[in-house]
Amino acid sequence: MLRARAIMWINRPAQAGGDRGRHVASRKCRGRSADKYLPQNFAADRAFITAKRGETREHACMKEDNSAAASRRSEERFRAFVTASTDAVYRVSPDWSELRELDGRGFLHDTQAPRSNWLDDYVETEDQPRVKAAIAEAIRSRGVFELEHRVRRVDGTLGWTLSRAVPILDDDGEVVEWLGAASDVTARREAQEELARVTAESERQKHFYEALISSTPDLIYAFDRDYRFIFANQALLGMWNRTLPDSIGRTLLEVGYEPWHAEMHEREIDEVAATGKPVRGEVGFPHATLGWRIYDYILTPIMNAAGGVESIGGTTRDITDIKRAEEHLKLLINELNHRVKNTLATVLSIASQTFRGGAAEPRARAAFEARLIALSDAHTILTRSNWEGASLRAIAVQALAPFHGDGTDPDRISVDGADIQLRPQMAVALAMALHELATNAVDHGALSGDAGRVSLSWTCDGQMLSISWREVGGPAVAPPSRRGFGARLVEQGLPRELNGSVQLDYQPAGVICTIKVPISEKDQE
Repeated sequence: MLRARAIMWINRPAQAGGDRGRHVASRKCRGRSADKYLPQNFAADRAFITAKRGETREHACMKEDNSAAASRRSEERFRAFVTASTDAVYRVSPDWSELRELDGRGFLHDTQAPRSNWLDDYVETEDQPRVKAAIAEAIRSRGVFELEHRVRRVDGTLGWTLSRAVPILDDDGEVVEWLGAASDVTARREAQEELARVTAESERQKHFYEALISSTPDLIYAFDRDYRFIFANQALLGMWNRTLPDSIGRTLLEVGYEPWHAEMHEREIDEVAATGKPVRGEVGFPHATLGWRIYDYILTPIMNAAGGVESIGGTTRDITDIKRAEEHLKLLINELNHRVKNTLATVLSIASQTFRGGAAEPRARAAFEARLIALSDAHTILTRSNWEGASLRAIAVQALAPFHGDGTDPDRISVDGADIQLRPQMAVALAMALHELATNAVDHGALSGDAGRVSLSWTCDGQMLSISWREVGGPAVAPPSRRGFGARLVEQGLPRELNGSVQLDYQPAGVICTIKVPISEKDQE
């Protein structure tokens, strides 16, 4: 009977305050019989025990029979409760040195016979000191034992249990045994440990990204769909000379942007939200300590789980020093180009003075001047792109422009091919070669008469650039008996400059020149 009532006490919900509830239970049981320690809904049993003390010897045997029957009913109730419960139920000796009985309910190994080494058999070694300390405190206070600890399960693996036991007292208030229940809380503890692990990892990543974002000089920020800042890193706050609490939730106007500037970014935010595509631009803005600066920025969409634009993130980089360097480089290149042109003009002037008075025949003088002009034109094209490279089409058009005659027949010289960017060295070499081919066509080939035509075309497969010069409609052609400067430049100088091959074929119908140049992404700058 005492066991059944104790089981009901074990399974009562823990009171708020934890230990306070156990102390109250302990005070209730001290100096009282086991029956008075148990819950008061067993009034009939209590009355029976009270009446038993005052009855006469004549009725003792009858009362003992009634008490035995009540004990059997209590035992039956206890067994029924154990059967219905999913918790493991156990009994231990007053000093916990002996495990008298354990119904493990498939969670722990059952024990029918008393055993003294139960602590080593069931409790994980590292947890035994905590268990022993909790047992000692329960024995000292004669209160409720309650502890979560690891145990060895039936399958040999470690699990977690919430164990709770109460002392069973006799009429003299002495502990006769402890009755307890052990719940399998392995799943909950594993979930708690996984949650703790994920939380710790999340915190680690949070600190990592916060440190990363805080250490960069770039401005990093985010807007909501109402144009309000929802994040700003330290670099941006420094540019504004504002604090984070004073900036979050503010609009562009509220943090100091000019109306035109705020309206521009609001339009861009709307565009990013509508299209889901980034927007990039450059803009000037006054830095709180550095003054007026130029910034390159990009706004990108931040998607939610449904695939919609939830907010807009942005990064901005100070490119003021880059812009200044570009302007300085542009000035240097313009100055260099000016000096190169002056040098070429000086060479041309010296040549004119040298050739004056019949020192050289007019044809040689004209050819020399034309070559200098072709070289100067190629330099002009390169200067426009800051000597980063030149378009093959632009080089071809510029080199062949002087040979169109009066311009009445624009198809006299045709140019066909994809626009390919070439390195400066390749651009200059091809410009000079095209000038020599065109000069030869005017002197001896298709351009020497009115019916002749010249076609220039090229193709590129990503690895090889193939250029074709083809003349038709001119006088019959024969291989020259002597190679002049132009032929030597095309056949010998051009392959060396381009690291390629040149085939100059003097067909009767017209000259065909095929140029093949290995090309890569580096060459197509």
